[in-house]
Amino acid sequence: MSNTPPLFGDLGKSARDLFDKNFGASTFGSFLFNPDDVFCSCSLITRFSKVQAVLEDQNREFETNGSHDLDKSRTQGSLKTKLKFADQGVVVSESWNTNAELDTELTYEPSRFQGVKLTLSSSFLAASGHKTGKLRAGYRREYFSGEGDVDLQVTGPVVKASGVLMYKGWYAGYLLGYSTATAKLANNDVAVSSKTEVGLTTNYNVQTSNVSLGVAGKYTLDDGAVLKTKVNNLGQVGISYSQNVRDGVKLTLSTLVDGRNINAGGHKLGVALDFEP
Repeated sequence: MSNTPPLFGDLGKSARDLFDKNFGASTFGSFLFNPDDVFCSCSLITRFSKVQAVLEDQNREFETNGSHDLDKSRTQGSLKTKLKFADQGVVVSESWNTNAELDTELTYEPSRFQGVKLTLSSSFLAASGHKTGKLRAGYRREYFSGEGDVDLQVTGPVVKASGVLMYKGWYAGYLLGYSTATAKLANNDVAVSSKTEVGLTTNYNVQTSNVSLGVAGKYTLDDGAVLKTKVNNLGQVGISYSQNVRDGVKLTLSTLVDGRNINAGGHKLGVALDFEP
């Protein structure tokens, strides 16, 4: 169904990535430069990306991931397994990582109700004994997708509902979340996506009455390179450029400038190399 939009969880991820992905990583060092006699302190940023291996057949899938954080000198890894029962429309997934976190997910897509997907997921953190669970129901058809879920938290469930509409290659989605524990909105998110992707984020702090706003955009060039920009109401401006230099190797250049304090410094420059098999 090429005219079926994604669920908000996927559309929202694309919008969030506009603000977070490719705008720097772990601080590796710093330097000073003096353009036009104005001193600015900057951070040089670098990262080592993950290594991934996947083994897959018709009914089983195994995936391993590894990554290293230069800033914290920490190596992490994970193992994921997936069992598929195609005749019944059932998929069982399980993942474990080096933080001793175990995630389990059971999905069911009934063949007689096309577009419907039911999901039960749980998470267990061995170090703290913390447990979470979630029930989710989704429905997808041409030009529309909708989803509702209940996040089963110890303090009280969080109920969410979302929808995404498609029109002439544009996707527009909205997510509303309500916390029964605090009797307040937990989510109030809007996401917009197309080839020239645009994201808008807004947050309101009830205690301080502070409002934060941000806008980000992404454009994919004809040669596959990606140009991204973002700006927020604090005057922070970010720009990134990503290019595949060869198969499995991607170069990313990024900068984050504090527009309100050009002379004071604190600006960041980023260089990253991603390696994938």
